[in-house]
Amino acid sequence: MTSQPHIPDPETAKRLLASLRHSRLAMEAATLELEDITMQLENNNRQKRLVRLRQSIKDAEAESSFLQSTR
Repeated sequence: MTSQPHIPDPETAKRLLASLRHSRLAMEAATLELEDITMQLENNNRQKRLVRLRQSIKDAEAESSFLQSTR
């Protein structure tokens, strides 16, 4: 076992830290974008459900009117 962990020199540590910060910010931005997409999909699903419910209400009203007119 010759691969002992070692402390990088200050310049390498500074570069690695900057890279980690960049990665963290990129991940945070990607997370926000995913949340935005999720919210758009949820809103789209709600709108479709609302359209289906309104159509079901119209169909039920039309059926009720038809049944009343045939009596």
